[in-house]
Amino acid sequence: EEEICEELKPLQTTNKPFDDAEAMRLLSEELEWRGPIAPGVCAPECAEPDGAPLFASISASPIASASLGQVYKATLHDGSEVAVKVQRPSAMRQVATDFAVLTTVLYGIQSTGWGNGDLVEITDIVAAGVFEEMDYRNEAVNAQRFERSLDFLGYVSVPAAVPSLPPTPRVLVTEWVAGRHLSDLSREEGTRMTNMAVDAVTASLVLTGFVHADPHEGNIMLGDDGRLYFLDFGLMSEVRAEIMEAFAYGIQCVLNKDWRGLVTAFVQTGFVGTPIEYREDTTGEFGSGSPEAMAAELEERMESVPGGTSRFGALSTVLFDMGNQWRMYTPPYIILLIRTFLTLEGIAGQVDPNFNIYEVSLPWAVRRALSPSTSAGEEALRGALLASDNTLRWDRVNELIEQQQLAAPAGEQQAVEAEGAAEGASAAAAAEGPVGGAATPPATADPLDAVRVLLGSPGGATLRRIARDLDSTELLTTLTTSRKTRHLRRLGVRMLAESLTQRFAAALSPPPKHERRPPPEQLPVSPASEALRRRRAERLAGVRRVLVASHLQRQVRAGWRGAAAIGAVGLLFFRVAVVAFCKAAVRTLPGAVGGIRRAVLRG
Repeated sequence: EEEICEELKPLQTTNKPFDDAEAMRLLSEELEWRGPIAPGVCAPECAEPDGAPLFASISASPIASASLGQVYKATLHDGSEVAVKVQRPSAMRQVATDFAVLTTVLYGIQSTGWGNGDLVEITDIVAAGVFEEMDYRNEAVNAQRFERSLDFLGYVSVPAAVPSLPPTPRVLVTEWVAGRHLSDLSREEGTRMTNMAVDAVTASLVLTGFVHADPHEGNIMLGDDGRLYFLDFGLMSEVRAEIMEAFAYGIQCVLNKDWRGLVTAFVQTGFVGTPIEYREDTTGEFGSGSPEAMAAELEERMESVPGGTSRFGALSTVLFDMGNQWRMYTPPYIILLIRTFLTLEGIAGQVDPNFNIYEVSLPWAVRRALSPSTSAGEEALRGALLASDNTLRWDRVNELIEQQQLAAPAGEQQAVEAEGAAEGASAAAAAEGPVGGAATPPATADPLDAVRVLLGSPGGATLRRIARDLDSTELLTTLTTSRKTRHLRRLGVRMLAESLTQRFAAALSPPPKHERRPPPEQLPVSPASEALRRRRAERLAGVRRVLVASHLQRQVRAGWRGAAAIGAVGLLFFRVAVVAFCKAAVRTLPGAVGGIRRAVLRG
């Protein structure tokens, strides 16, 4: 399989180019230029060979050549460098012929009863996307829309179209991007670029709904300015809100090994029908199947296949095998989503064989779950956090804490490797972009960070309503006095003690200057991302004031119960702080004494 991929890889950027004279003719024709293309470079049958040249210079041959077009490097008369993309003259005819043949073959296959999906419909959808890709005016519009949709990340860019040379159906002139592809990067640079790319594509997959469906090596670059550049925006995919929510839910289910929940995600995406259908004999008719039986088989297969809970390719293999007995459908958008994830995973595997695409995607899946845009998603989120009487579901809180503690060992190691990266990926809004923020390796993502960011974002309206409706009197009383929250109080003591220990140790015995770590390299942050972050912080401060005032009023209305709850919380915080302070002091005292002794001896 890897050998096949390596053989096909040149099709991305190193196809055999078509004739340069024909490319110059197309340039002249599409841009309606009668003079030379550049000094000494004329198109065949140039109308005004002594006229002013279009460019100050242009490369003698293409610097990249793909299946549908090739790219030249040129210089404008103001000295700025540009990329000139020219479509192959025979591209439209060849693609139309290929799809006509493919449709005929698939129609014949489908008429035999093979396959669960509408193969011809899938081909039509893909063909429509490819034909759209062949109009470079659409590509220019898609590029601008994609960049705007991910403004909140702060590091995603696209080559901007040159205003003085508007795109035409077969020619696109954009700014020249100084950067390198994956094959030219060091391992550290490759890992950095891959993390950013997976973060960006996953955010678009479960948050923005506008996805780059062709993120192969040739279409991703690490710019010399440290930013992530996407290229070639012909093949894009739009994902509906309910599909994004189901996809995000599926990511969480795989990581939590919740196979029953994964079956539910399959049904929600349309990958599995309702009712679920199953057959014992692969040549027999489909009958009734149960989600429990399907989940049991998923668990058995996913636990036995290598990389079952870390590789999307493993899940694809399992589902392909199960498709012989379970009826599965392949909606066109599912094909594009699978293709996108598999392509990303292939890139990531080159820089880190142990790369877990689900873990990298989890922060964005959590943010989508906390910012639903459908009524079903809002009801599910509310039901997951609050009981019918608006009291907090402590069982769900305990489950989340247990999951966090189980994942901690692996997460801690990854966090050490990624220490000091930029602030966790967070969220903005539909009007301003979806929820998000400056990117960071997902291993360092904090679920509480997602809540904080969402509370200050337009996309967090559902979460704010839940925070407003929460029975805070019951919350405070249970948190301070109930046996079922004792482990939460102990967890608070431990976390505060660890934080104080680090602060005491740094204050009492700072490391020598030569041992101090240099500040970590920050990811690029765009002005648009900074503006979003400032607005989000202002909104969050306002939301906090409103929520605090609202719940204080609620305690007043609750009478003695409210007063007792507030008093108990104050006493709890005092006890936690005292215990944490004592633990931190005991931990740092030996080091402090040793430091004083060394100082005295030196004196």
